[in-house]
Amino acid sequence: MPTLAMRVIAVKFNFVAGDFRAHLFQDNAPRKVVSPLFLGYAKGLNRVVGKKRGKDEITRGVLMFDFLFPNHPFGGHTLRLIAQAQQGGGDIFDIARAMKSVEAGDKATWESAWLDLAENTEARAHQALAAGHTRTARQYFFHASNYYRMSDVLLTIAEEPKRRERFRKSQELFREAAKLNDAAIEVITVRLGDEEYDGYFCHPTKTQKGKWPAVLFLGGADAYAEEIYFGGKQMLDRGWAMLLVDTPGRGSSMYLKGIKTRPDYEVPGKACIDYLLSRSEVDPNRVALMGISMAGYYAPRVAAFEKRIKALIAWSGCYSVLDDLYDFCVHLQPVCQRLLGGVSHEEARRQLKDYTMKDIAKNIICPTLITHGDKDTLMSVDGAKRLFDEIGAEDKTLKIYGETDGGGRIHCSHDFWAHNLPYMLDWLEERL
Repeated sequence: MPTLAMRVIAVKFNFVAGDFRAHLFQDNAPRKVVSPLFLGYAKGLNRVVGKKRGKDEITRGVLMFDFLFPNHPFGGHTLRLIAQAQQGGGDIFDIARAMKSVEAGDKATWESAWLDLAENTEARAHQALAAGHTRTARQYFFHASNYYRMSDVLLTIAEEPKRRERFRKSQELFREAAKLNDAAIEVITVRLGDEEYDGYFCHPTKTQKGKWPAVLFLGGADAYAEEIYFGGKQMLDRGWAMLLVDTPGRGSSMYLKGIKTRPDYEVPGKACIDYLLSRSEVDPNRVALMGISMAGYYAPRVAAFEKRIKALIAWSGCYSVLDDLYDFCVHLQPVCQRLLGGVSHEEARRQLKDYTMKDIAKNIICPTLITHGDKDTLMSVDGAKRLFDEIGAEDKTLKIYGETDGGGRIHCSHDFWAHNLPYMLDWLEERL
């Protein structure tokens, strides 16, 4: 008689109200290919609560939520890190082990699991550094930085002191990793009047003769400069410099300095471009701009006023923050209220009316690429289409990932970076 393992063809995962169910099918059942990693988890996790149902199905009371094909915010947050992990921002197996006992919706367990992983990984980094293993230490410092970041994503505005503490730790560890990086990652500041924004000027991993092309890469919502490094590091492999800055409403500007976001992002954007062009290594004729997530509004807003930009990429497009993000995704409303300075729902809706590309998008004349998923539940795909339609550039491309693409249909195409990132950077390479 064949063993259970011999009879298994595939594992099908159903997630209902945070439950994880593994159905084991025999030869005559519908087939679905899944990764061996999840086959292992289906067979190994929480065995004691396994319960046989007939001869073809076993249901296990496993709490782990799905982060590869998420239908819960916990899964969506984790998938973002999984995408970054492919670029050196974490380890997928460490993440899976940390999350296996976290039930969807249990914020306390979520926070403690990420903190435990962050602290353990940080300890490994210090041990490796003390032993003189700098490359290993760098890896662990980068990972630990992102794990501390994950521990703060569900904190509320009432928990700002805790959020500041987590941010400082994440920033500290990223900078420890940066010191050990082969290509320089300089800690820099950009000044705008009385405000000072923290950031990083990242050198290319390989350079060619002459001055460098450079990209200003803006993160969305409250994203750290440190975390978006992993979304942009492939630029460095192409010989481009990358500037990461915590502009208003983001990272250290928000968490440590209380600099809230603003609709006229062309103002801090100009200060960032001024900084880039002050660098003797940078070719002033080969400067581009990329914005991810909510920066799909910020970056086009900058490009509409900044003629020194030679190309623009909106990694998710946004025409109106009020219509395409705030009203579209209720889960993001507390985040936006915090970015505006801790305002009420009514005040947020009033202020966000100014966060629009109406009568402004037509002024974007540089080559422009917008990518967006047709099933994005955080930012409306209709906003990306409207932005594209009103952009004044002759050279403009709108890529909407749909059913025939095999992936990329979710927010920022986090499940499709192996394809979406090269697509965007190939497009940019042709124009820089």
